[in-house]
Amino acid sequence: MIRDMLRILGTACILAGGILYFINKNEYIPVSETRQLQAEVEELSGELAKTKELLATAQTISTVKEHKPAAEEKKMDSKKDVTESNSPDKDTIIRTILLIEAGSNSAIVSADLERMGIVEDAAIFDAYLADNGLTGQIQIGEHKIDSSMNFHAIAKEITSVK
Repeated sequence: MIRDMLRILGTACILAGGILYFINKNEYIPVSETRQLQAEVEELSGELAKTKELLATAQTISTVKEHKPAAEEKKMDSKKDVTESNSPDKDTIIRTILLIEAGSNSAIVSADLERMGIVEDAAIFDAYLADNGLTGQIQIGEHKIDSSMNFHAIAKEITSVK
């Protein structure tokens, strides 16, 4: 009786081992292929990060271009209201409405301000925001900005709730 039970148990183990051998045989991946696949995944992850960065830049540029006409409609006559003279010099004050949308960060806002002629260097203004801990406090909405404002006044305007 015990002998028959041991035979049945032995036969079952051999049968189960054979089944598992053939089932898992196709799923085994050698270490060299695993390393190669990991290298490819890392390379593709790097490319994905670069692509995401380029996409974010492209979306920012297209968003600015798409919303430029809508922002112009909301203003009285034009995007820039130049006072004192029509020639671009240091005495000219440029008044504009800065439209900050959801998802805009300090670099995007700084670049918009530089493009509009409100600040001379976006990187310097962005650094000012970072140094003063204001990068995460930028508020969406329309903000009235002009070129006579200093960094503190501009930062106060763009971080106030509208």
